[in-house]
Amino acid sequence: MRETLAVALFSTLNSAEITRFGKFLHSPYFNKRKDVSHFFEFLVRQSKKGIAGLTPENAWSSLFPGKKFNKKQLNYTLNFFSERLEQFLAVEELQSESLQTKLLRCRAFRKRGLLAHFDTNTRKLERLHAEAPYRNAGWWLFEYQLQNEIFARQAMHRRGGGTNMARTTEALANFFLLENMRWTATARSLASLSRSAPPPVPLSDLALQTAADAAETDNPALALVYAGAEALAKPDSEAPFQQFKAALRRHVALFPPAEARDLYMAAINFAIRRHNRGERAYTREAFDLYREALDGGILLENGRLPKYTFINILNLAQLLGEHTWSLDFLEKGKTLLPEPDRENTYRYALAGYHFRRSEYEPVLALLREVEFSDVFIQLDARKMLLRSYFELDEWPALASLLDSFQAFLRRHKALGYHRDSYLNLIKFTKKLMLLAGKRPAARKRLAARIEAAESVAERDWLLGKLGAK
Repeated sequence: MRETLAVALFSTLNSAEITRFGKFLHSPYFNKRKDVSHFFEFLVRQSKKGIAGLTPENAWSSLFPGKKFNKKQLNYTLNFFSERLEQFLAVEELQSESLQTKLLRCRAFRKRGLLAHFDTNTRKLERLHAEAPYRNAGWWLFEYQLQNEIFARQAMHRRGGGTNMARTTEALANFFLLENMRWTATARSLASLSRSAPPPVPLSDLALQTAADAAETDNPALALVYAGAEALAKPDSEAPFQQFKAALRRHVALFPPAEARDLYMAAINFAIRRHNRGERAYTREAFDLYREALDGGILLENGRLPKYTFINILNLAQLLGEHTWSLDFLEKGKTLLPEPDRENTYRYALAGYHFRRSEYEPVLALLREVEFSDVFIQLDARKMLLRSYFELDEWPALASLLDSFQAFLRRHKALGYHRDSYLNLIKFTKKLMLLAGKRPAARKRLAARIEAAESVAERDWLLGKLGAK
């Protein structure tokens, strides 16, 4: 029963939402079925007792005591319950959008011919909307919807008079341009990550040309998203990236937090790709962008800092030698991490901090307490353990790790080049362990093999152990 839509939807509600949903169901305007209300009460009781009692038979006996179990009738109740819960979620969404609710109220006034009420409320709504800090596509879409309502009222009741058609079409054009540019940038970002080309964005050429010709002062939000799209289209050029970065700093406040975060991440990912190609100036670019976004609270999602963002910032900081800043960020940033993985992420990140400072004993102690399901974190943790055991001459532990690491990689065949890279690390580490006391010629031969291999994780470390780096 836990797999049913009714229970799956209910399990997403927090305690405040459960209370409001109960009131919703007890309103005859929304629900007149007693079995639906009783099923809600059964779920509330059962959520306090535990999932073991969440069975169709228990639900039936609670809803229809004394009656013979009828799966079909129970399913009817569950379906009606799901419909009411879906309706409740829609109402919750609507109520969270106060301007949208006010717009619908204005539409109702217009349709009923209550024009004085319509005019008074649309004037208030125009003022409220104009005071909003953002000028993203969503802002222009609402502006279009509002002006479209006003136009409908004017066209019907002011025959021969002036209209707000210019404002309506301007809003429509800006919504289209900003949204089209966002999808164009998304397509270009996907093209850099995938071997297959993403589908074309209709009318993107027209939108790009219009954005290129527009003055930044006329539409700064459009200038920013256009700069981002241009940077993504020219990943090997410096000037478009610098223009994007400058526009980002000037105009990011015109976008709500989620969109601001996407814009910053587009710039950061541009810098990371160049960093991965060995262009060390972009290591600093990526770190500075992360820090700017962090200071502005832009990187938070629901008040929390995603664990991969936390880890990436630390890695970049340490690559740049920002060790004091890294340790301070580790301790302060820990409180921003999502609670379920907070301690795990903190220990893993702290292990990485010590690892980059060649402090191997704390690495071993910390990683013994880390458990992650994410395969790439598991790879990185095993890599840190491998090097730490080697540097500390923990040969039995290293031999055991190499065998278990190899078995892990054999099981994960979908890792692509990562799998081959780490398998080569294991192979060459085993050979390195056998070279103690061997002549320099044997070490040179192994170094040549490592350099010739197509992909090897920790290549520089291996070559350094052979005196070839």
